[in-house]
Amino acid sequence: MDRTRDKGGNWLVGVLFSQTGVTSAIEQTQINATLLAIDEINAAGGVLGRIVEPVLYDSAADPKQARAMAERLFLHDGIRLLFGCYMSSTRKAVLPVVESHRGLLFYPTLYEGFEYSRHCIYSGAAPNQNSLQLARFLLSNFGKPLLSGRLQLYLPL
Repeated sequence: MDRTRDKGGNWLVGVLFSQTGVTSAIEQTQINATLLAIDEINAAGGVLGRIVEPVLYDSAADPKQARAMAERLFLHDGIRLLFGCYMSSTRKAVLPVVESHRGLLFYPTLYEGFEYSRHCIYSGAAPNQNSLQLARFLLSNFGKPLLSGRLQLYLPL
């Protein structure tokens, strides 16, 4: 039985971001972007002629809640694709669930790197993808750092 489709033949995808909790304001932008992309895909005819239907849950900025909601999405709702997680702690809580169900997580946020899973598409930049460019920009536009270490203050010379 193909549990990734509802009775009407739609493709069900999970959307798991915080709608409440400390990161809800920024995660609302990710919910909006995900739902906009789904709307655009559906307006173009869906995927293989089938509508993509989001199943949305609130992780409440809590890794335990995120893990429980991911389990629900895979076991109860029958999804195979999950768009979600803002914090690394929620990604790390959800990823074992995704892997155990042979699903795929689309993680849209910057992340620290040094992690790989065949079941996750990391679409945010890792530090090595933007730190060097930032340093070059700061040095070329603001001169050498006045202080060095973890906190740096750049002043024009």
